[in-house]
Amino acid sequence: MVGLNAFRLMASCRRLSILEASRRWKSNIGFVGLGNMGVPMVKNLLKNGYGVVGNDVSADRMDLLRGLDGAKTADTLQEVAASSDAVVTMLPESEHVLSAYTALLESSKTDQIFVDCSTISPESSKKVSDMAERKGCKFLGAPVSGGVVGAENGTLTFMVGGDESTLKEAEQLFASMGSRCVYCGPAGSGLIAKISNNMILGMTMVAVAEAMNLGVKLGMDPKILASVINTSSGRCWASEINNPVPGAIEKSPSNDNYQNGFKSNLLLKDMNLGKSLAEASHAPTPLTKQTVDLYQRIAEKGWGDRDFSIAYKYFKELEQ
Repeated sequence: MVGLNAFRLMASCRRLSILEASRRWKSNIGFVGLGNMGVPMVKNLLKNGYGVVGNDVSADRMDLLRGLDGAKTADTLQEVAASSDAVVTMLPESEHVLSAYTALLESSKTDQIFVDCSTISPESSKKVSDMAERKGCKFLGAPVSGGVVGAENGTLTFMVGGDESTLKEAEQLFASMGSRCVYCGPAGSGLIAKISNNMILGMTMVAVAEAMNLGVKLGMDPKILASVINTSSGRCWASEINNPVPGAIEKSPSNDNYQNGFKSNLLLKDMNLGKSLAEASHAPTPLTKQTVDLYQRIAEKGWGDRDFSIAYKYFKELEQ
């Protein structure tokens, strides 16, 4: 009986040690960049038991984070790194990421994991990876696909570049924010995959907006037209999930005057990254160039902060 009790005590202690290890891993995740994607990603981390220490240049976003149970704010990026077990960044452009990691790594700890979910140039991601390695840290470039809807629902796909063993260490972290994680190869590989994906995303949105505009102009009910496309060979994410016509589907940014989605300026940035990579590698990209030109005109109209499905409104106004 004593032996059995001792065994049960040992098993109980083992379970407690596992739980304690889990709690330590989940004690604090630093999160830098609380935009349309960052905030719902933070909410899913909190939902899955992580504490979050966040930072953003926007005071309003910092106030929003303070209102979430289990979340705290840090005034500096150095404080984010010092008080976190792992850090996730979600920032607009390469220069922001490079600047952020210069500060974050000042207070980093040996073997600390950093995950950048921003869509930046592969070259910039490799630079950050080298910076982290020199500090004895681990870095993954893990841009996402799925948009704001995917961030809210926890169904993002992460395209990961870096050391595969580091990805295995961070599996639970990724699983708390998304539904799929694809290992793409060494540092920068995830960005190559993401930029290629977003080239398609931009082109298909323009195609859907153009076709929907024609169909509606010829008298089709947008809901019926969308239902036909979404059950036929034209089916794609831009039509089924993010349809550009107000009222065509439920829960699309077009229903809210193209607010709170994937900003047109960010899509333009990603398309330009693809254009630059293509030029450097002498790959022909005629459709990318046309899409870049169209979103440049959208930006010039002052719509850069609206969801990129606003291409439909652009086509509508061309008729007038």
